[in-house]
Amino acid sequence: MIIYLETNSIMAIAKGRNKELENFVYDSSENLKFVIPSICLMETLVAIEREEKRSQSFSQTIQIEMNEAKRNKELTNSQSFANYLELCLIDYGKVLRDFRKRFLNIIEYLKNHGELIEPSIKMLEATLNNPLLPGKNQRRDDFILQVILAHAENNLSTDKVFFSENTKEFGNTNIQQVLANLAINYFSRISNLEGWLNKQ
Repeated sequence: MIIYLETNSIMAIAKGRNKELENFVYDSSENLKFVIPSICLMETLVAIEREEKRSQSFSQTIQIEMNEAKRNKELTNSQSFANYLELCLIDYGKVLRDFRKRFLNIIEYLKNHGELIEPSIKMLEATLNNPLLPGKNQRRDDFILQVILAHAENNLSTDKVFFSENTKEFGNTNIQQVLANLAINYFSRISNLEGWLNKQ
């Protein structure tokens, strides 16, 4: 059984946003094979860089406000406010370290229990010239979809599932039909996926 995953699933596990998905991936049986387009790794790297930039900006702002509060010694609650900000900064640092650790854990797990599938120029041309997702902002998702579809075409006899919480792009009726044409079952909720798997 092939389970296709994409960028959002990796990030959801790394950020602790979806415990059901996390448990499903880490506790999966050996007959499930997680397959991920390799371009999703680049997307996760971009997401990490964006997260680091955001956290740096946030930390700098907190640091400035903390220093300002420490200088305002005569203002009521100024010192306690500075202490509060300092604690926030410490907690925020812990959150970031936990996120990084969780991200490395899921990457390590997928290295040992997953398979990367490679895009081709033909798939990129399909995204640029004949996209399944029409919007300019949907090109990366379309490219991911093209890679999954090409892989599915070469594995017609294998049961296949595409899990993504990105229902805006992948949950619409047209895409559902495209996936169904290659015998790919789409799920956006783990409970529904598990229910379906139990019936197989």
